[in-house]
Amino acid sequence: PSSALPFDPFDMCVSGTAALAAMWRNAYRLKQNNTRTFAAAALSLPRVVILGTGWAGARLARDLDCKTSYDLTIVSPRNHMVFTPLLASAAVGTLEITSVIEPIRYLQPDLGNPKNHYYAGKAKGVDVAKKVIVCECADGHEYEVKFDKLAVCTGALGTTFGVPGVDEHTFPLRDATHAFRIRERLLTNVALASVPSRTREERKKLLQTVIVGGGPTGVEFAGELASFIRETMRKAHPEACADMKVTLIEANELLGSFDGSLRKYAASKLTQGGVNIVKGIVQRVTDGAVELKDGTTIPTGLIVWSTGVGPTPFMSSLPFMLSKGGRLAVNDRLNVFDKATGEVCADVFALGDCASNSETPLPPLAQVAEQQGKFVAKLLNAEAREGGFRLDESASTFKYLHLGSMAALTTGEAVIELGKKDSGGSLLTMTGISSWLAWRSAYLTRLGTWRSRFHVAMDWLTSMVFGRSLSRIER
Repeated sequence: PSSALPFDPFDMCVSGTAALAAMWRNAYRLKQNNTRTFAAAALSLPRVVILGTGWAGARLARDLDCKTSYDLTIVSPRNHMVFTPLLASAAVGTLEITSVIEPIRYLQPDLGNPKNHYYAGKAKGVDVAKKVIVCECADGHEYEVKFDKLAVCTGALGTTFGVPGVDEHTFPLRDATHAFRIRERLLTNVALASVPSRTREERKKLLQTVIVGGGPTGVEFAGELASFIRETMRKAHPEACADMKVTLIEANELLGSFDGSLRKYAASKLTQGGVNIVKGIVQRVTDGAVELKDGTTIPTGLIVWSTGVGPTPFMSSLPFMLSKGGRLAVNDRLNVFDKATGEVCADVFALGDCASNSETPLPPLAQVAEQQGKFVAKLLNAEAREGGFRLDESASTFKYLHLGSMAALTTGEAVIELGKKDSGGSLLTMTGISSWLAWRSAYLTRLGTWRSRFHVAMDWLTSMVFGRSLSRIER
């Protein structure tokens, strides 16, 4: 009985519970007070605004100290970063599309702090004197964002070279939505070609895919599609597989920036994998056909256009100087120049595909943009630690380090070149299964979070064991 004890267990339990509840209340109040105190103190921090969530913008956002040095605002129509080297795989179902995108809030968890923001929308204009950006949502609603530091990372558009019909009848492959649309069209064409009373010519047209552009994106998509036909369609739909064809059109050389031996190897392996390589210049694109300058007409049900990048109308609308190619002109610290005065805008940076330094021009590559984002974040963090918000003359300048080039071909085949000799050749080249494994390993480690690495690894395993998904989702 309880009377035999030196204390009452019931009273002890009630008292202990009350004490525990009081402790939790005090801890919660302390947390709330600290949060409010931190938020109030943060009001005095300079605000960095990043336009865009591509390679440059995402890396800058991830590395920027937005806890104690800056307030952060990101403005972009998409709330995620796209791992563009894996889009070709996502377009044919080797990877799920959600596996190659990473929410910006996962890359920068401090966006959960009330002083930092992500706003959906596009920038329409910048007032440098007032330090205000005018933005617009998808529904037409306009709003303004103030800044102390601005990083323009809005990317570029695919070039059409003025070829009629490109915008109306082709699919780019630069975003997750593009990969989804290509996959949807590809599977829809297979379904349409399989209905009764379809003529053989109509079937062949629907089941032929034409890829324009022999750069890394075009080559990798051609290789992925050829593997999809040979490995997945041959088992799941042999009748359609017999008429499925892949044609790759390039005006010059495949993988023009690669070593000559690698270009020949890539062309040979793609041809062996079933890709028809055509050397020619596209003169016109119509609904269902590609016309070349030599008079050749290639009927097709799907056209993927991948021929490089060019400037956007937004770039020319900004009050900053442009380079010869129409991109934002920057100095060796990635600052832009005022269009009216020609002076350096110390508080405004341009990074990635939308920027160009005429003295040291760089190709529009993901590794260039990522290194630029890392550089600007390091620069801004150093300025904040030193207590000033202006660039010091002794500050380091941006120096690009080329890490090498890679391109996957068909399953088990890839080409890799690492480094460059002074004479122009590559220090190291790799081909075959070892290069394909290195390609997968390299991109797996480059993914932004362990979450993405897990999803991509599981998708590769699932595709290898069970095959690629053939489910068609209609929007």
